[in-house]
Amino acid sequence: MAECIQEKTFIKAGLCLTVTEEEKLTAIDMRMFAKNIGANITFHAGCTIFEKGDAGTCMYVIQSGVVEMLIDDNIVDVCGPNEAIGYMSMIDGATRSSTARAKEAVEVSIIDQNKFRFMVDEVPNFAMYVMRAMAQRIRGMGKVV
Repeated sequence: MAECIQEKTFIKAGLCLTVTEEEKLTAIDMRMFAKNIGANITFHAGCTIFEKGDAGTCMYVIQSGVVEMLIDDNIVDVCGPNEAIGYMSMIDGATRSSTARAKEAVEVSIIDQNKFRFMVDEVPNFAMYVMRAMAQRIRGMGKVV
């Protein structure tokens, strides 16, 4: 994995979010918040971000690029900017249920378990963001990618 990482930036900062009523009605964009609260890593195209069966110690918010989600070498989902991956392990503590592979150069923000719990407790839009991501994945399970 180390050869796949282009750059790694750690940012320690708090961020105060102001959300308008119009923004509440549209998709919740967590990229800025995730970028400022977590570590940010860029993966080259073709690199594995995590593999099915790995311990799920963090989740990722895609800042830019495209990630393919695979189960047994079959693409089951394609995720892009502002989408979350790896969040199910944050919720249930189980191992990864799929493999995430960079389809193109991808920058992700890493949210570890402590930051995840903090964000669920203190950032109401974050809980909605994760629930929306889960709902979209469940609804898309019957679709072929």
